[in-house]
Amino acid sequence: METIHNHRLYDQYIDSRQIRSLFTGEPPHFLLLHYAPGDLLTTPFSPSGYLQLVVDGELLLYDMPDEASTISLHSDFFDVNILGDMELLGVPFTPLFVEAKSDVYTLALYLEQQRQRLLDDPVFLRYLCTSMAEKLNGAVMGSNQLTLYQKVRRSLRYAEPGQRISGIAAIAESLNVSSRQLMRVLKEFCELGVLSHEKKGEYQVLKKPEG
Repeated sequence: METIHNHRLYDQYIDSRQIRSLFTGEPPHFLLLHYAPGDLLTTPFSPSGYLQLVVDGELLLYDMPDEASTISLHSDFFDVNILGDMELLGVPFTPLFVEAKSDVYTLALYLEQQRQRLLDDPVFLRYLCTSMAEKLNGAVMGSNQLTLYQKVRRSLRYAEPGQRISGIAAIAESLNVSSRQLMRVLKEFCELGVLSHEKKGEYQVLKKPEG
């Protein structure tokens, strides 16, 4: 893990990920952290001490190294993800290893320095509650055997109209299916008017799926 001192990249993530909208007034100043593939962001045994907003990259989440399941954060299916939320609330143990599968960038705050400010901010708390509810919903849904159609539909519920979906091969790998299978399902959503096929390997979200 390294701290990146690149103001242009920092501002790019603040703007593109709409970080200001997560706080009342001006957001706190973050550290921009970079994790190389294989680096651990957090483990059950060594909490990082940071609250981190994952703004770019692909992660592996697992409870044991030989039971890894991939969650992609690089595709447009996903919004900003948060790490350290349980620690912020005083829960010292996190059950999962979180490992960088690709180059990962996070915006990080020292928990001990920023805890009270974060807990006193109603806008951030609303975001935190929403994020934790989505994690819980994902954990419950993930415990069931979902079809590929159901998995894609669930992901598209969190997409916004105008977002673009690309990197089909990487998304298919994370879902443990072939690119052909994934494109077949994306075509179904195009026929439903949820997506439009812009060009080879790229789709645009037109609306959220109904229901």
